[in-house]
Amino acid sequence: MKPVCHAVLAAFLSLALPVSSQAAGAFGLELGENIRTYAPEAHALVSRHDMQLFELVPPKVDPRFDIYAVDTHNGRIVRIMASSPDDRSPGGDATLAVLDGLKQELMARYGAPSLSMGEIADAGDELLDHLVDEGGLEVLEWDMLEKQEAGLGAVYVFLAGAEDEKGLRASYCTLYLESSDYADLSESARLHEAEREKEREESDSAAQ
Repeated sequence: MKPVCHAVLAAFLSLALPVSSQAAGAFGLELGENIRTYAPEAHALVSRHDMQLFELVPPKVDPRFDIYAVDTHNGRIVRIMASSPDDRSPGGDATLAVLDGLKQELMARYGAPSLSMGEIADAGDELLDHLVDEGGLEVLEWDMLEKQEAGLGAVYVFLAGAEDEKGLRASYCTLYLESSDYADLSESARLHEAEREKEREESDSAAQ
């Protein structure tokens, strides 16, 4: 159901947020490191030009998450993602518990974030349906370029909802850590893919 497949302070140690100016990352994964360091036999789930998405088991797992993935650029990790288990409760109780723990930990590490929490309160006991219908909600964000955190471009938390082929709905919480060059690399890959698609369409049109 989650895009990465297709797509409490006690847990702070297992999350392993950056504490060194030499490296940035989480779960024992470092931004800038080669994917083969952690998953020698992994196969990309999705490829976009020179960027690929891998799912993997990190060196340090956190019990709040059941799916971990990374985006790479020519094998170098440029984004780390972790998603909590599917929560089918209407109010997203388990999802919100993960969010609350992350909020406290990340604020202790990075300071005050940009917040987008109003919609959560408005949705109340119907949070699950709201997330599915609205396509999710980014709720916490830190711009690391402003903070000049070594190697980091952004950290953010996203609440999402999904519905499977049987109509079952679930919410989940995803943490993202992006390298300082991730946004530019992702946009470059998007433009390259768009150009390739345009060339294919022009070729098909000429063939007709």
